[in-house]
Amino acid sequence: MGKPKTNVQKVKNIMEFSAFGPMAQLFVMDALLKQSNLASKMEKKDWPKNSFVSYESWVGVAKEIKEKLEAK
Repeated sequence: MGKPKTNVQKVKNIMEFSAFGPMAQLFVMDALLKQSNLASKMEKKDWPKNSFVSYESWVGVAKEIKEKLEAK
Protein backbone atom coordinates (compact mmCIF):
# COMPACT_ATOMS: atom_id res chain seq x y z
CA MET A 1 0.00 0.00 0.00
CA GLY A 2 1.05 3.55 -0.65
CA LYS A 3 1.54 6.35 1.80
CA PRO A 4 -1.75 7.61 3.29
CA LYS A 5 -3.06 10.81 1.73
CA THR A 6 -3.13 14.03 3.71
CA ASN A 7 -6.43 15.83 4.29
CA VAL A 8 -5.40 18.45 1.74
CA GLN A 9 -4.74 15.75 -0.85
CA LYS A 10 -8.10 14.11 -0.14
CA VAL A 11 -10.02 17.39 -0.50
CA LYS A 12 -8.08 18.30 -3.65
CA ASN A 13 -8.95 14.92 -5.13
CA ILE A 14 -12.65 15.41 -4.29
CA MET A 15 -12.63 18.91 -5.79
CA GLU A 16 -10.76 18.03 -8.98
CA PHE A 17 -11.74 14.45 -9.84
CA SER A 18 -15.45 13.80 -9.59
CA ALA A 19 -17.82 11.95 -11.88
CA PHE A 20 -20.10 14.94 -11.29
CA GLY A 21 -17.54 17.53 -12.37
CA PRO A 22 -17.86 20.97 -10.76
CA MET A 23 -20.86 19.83 -8.70
CA ALA A 24 -18.34 18.31 -6.27
CA GLN A 25 -16.81 21.74 -5.76
CA LEU A 26 -20.23 23.26 -5.08
CA PHE A 27 -20.96 20.50 -2.59
CA VAL A 28 -17.70 20.99 -0.70
CA MET A 29 -18.06 24.78 -0.58
CA ASP A 30 -21.69 24.50 0.57
CA ALA A 31 -20.72 22.02 3.29
CA LEU A 32 -17.92 24.29 4.50
CA LEU A 33 -20.22 27.30 4.67
CA LYS A 34 -23.02 25.42 6.46
CA GLN A 35 -20.68 23.86 9.01
CA SER A 36 -18.81 27.11 9.65
CA ASN A 37 -22.16 28.90 10.17
CA LEU A 38 -23.25 26.30 12.72
CA ALA A 39 -19.94 26.12 14.56
CA SER A 40 -19.47 29.89 14.73
CA LYS A 41 -22.79 30.19 16.63
CA MET A 42 -21.98 27.48 19.14
CA GLU A 43 -22.08 28.49 22.78
CA LYS A 44 -19.36 27.57 25.24
CA LYS A 45 -21.88 25.95 27.60
CA ASP A 46 -22.65 23.38 24.85
CA TRP A 47 -18.99 22.45 24.28
CA PRO A 48 -17.91 19.01 25.59
CA LYS A 49 -15.84 19.29 28.75
CA ASN A 50 -13.34 16.60 27.73
CA SER A 51 -12.76 17.67 24.12
CA PHE A 52 -9.15 17.64 22.91
CA VAL A 53 -9.97 20.74 20.83
CA SER A 54 -10.66 23.97 22.67
CA TYR A 55 -13.96 25.75 22.21
CA GLU A 56 -12.13 28.98 21.37
CA SER A 57 -10.08 27.31 18.63
CA TRP A 58 -13.07 25.54 17.09
CA VAL A 59 -15.31 28.60 17.02
CA GLY A 60 -12.40 30.81 15.97
CA VAL A 61 -11.55 28.69 12.94
CA ALA A 62 -15.25 28.43 12.06
CA LYS A 63 -15.52 32.22 12.02
CA GLU A 64 -12.33 32.56 9.98
CA ILE A 65 -13.52 30.07 7.35
CA LYS A 66 -16.98 31.66 7.24
CA GLU A 67 -15.46 35.12 6.66
CA LYS A 68 -13.21 33.82 3.89
CA LEU A 69 -16.09 32.03 2.15
CA GLU A 70 -18.35 35.08 2.36
CA ALA A 71 -15.68 37.54 1.17
CA LYS A 72 -16.37 39.07 -2.20
